[in-house]
Amino acid sequence: MRLFSIKWLLTLSAAALLPAAAQEPSPKSAVHSAGIRKNSIQEVRMNTVTSKSIVRLSKIIVDPERLPEYLAFAAECGRQSMEKEPGVLMMYSMQDKAHPERITILEIYADRNAYERHIQTPHFRKYKQGTLDMVRKLELLDQTPLIPEMKMK
Repeated sequence: MRLFSIKWLLTLSAAALLPAAAQEPSPKSAVHSAGIRKNSIQEVRMNTVTSKSIVRLSKIIVDPERLPEYLAFAAECGRQSMEKEPGVLMMYSMQDKAHPERITILEIYADRNAYERHIQTPHFRKYKQGTLDMVRKLELLDQTPLIPEMKMK
């Protein structure tokens, strides 16, 4: 399975929508097209890492006895964050091969407001409350991207 970055997919979608929308001649279509163009450009900007973005590694050590349960909570929260929150640019969870109880999550938020909205969502609150007694250690490491425009292929 091949994964694509959100920025790449939205850029492709915006490029596909803009020329077709711009060709519609009626005034009603022109208003609709302008709305599509404005929204597409805003979505592309929202999905770009900038100096205001929050890039974080969450390093988590989970009670090995509770690992399957923890992984289910983490997967649900990650999926819903990516599907429902435009300001969540990346929520990529990884499990250490040698030490499966060690989880690392790459989190990228468009800005501080996106992060604040994220931690108030029902799916994040469910994850946080549901995993409190499973997590032995949590380390939040804020990062500075070396190449902010870099994306997954």
